Amino acid sequence: MQVMKPVRAAPDSISEKVEKSVKEAQEACSDDPASGECVAAWDEVEELSAAASHARDKKKDNDPLENYCKENPETDECRTYDN
Repeated sequence: MQVMKPVRAAPDSISEKVEKSVKEAQEACSDDPASGECVAAWDEVEELSAAASHARDKKKDNDPLENYCKENPETDECRTYDN
């Protein structure tokens, strides 16, 4: 049986939904791991996990320094170097 733990960097509501869907999938698969109900339950876990991942990525886009550097790449704070 596959055990997944949600990553907590996502907004709490999504993380809670992922946790709940994992528990529901484990319950649905306890009797018959090959049933359609089991497969559908894990599909839901996958969809919610993807949503959580997208929410984390979107949250990263709100970095003030990164936004500043997009508009002012020539400033000292925004310089990058290749070794």
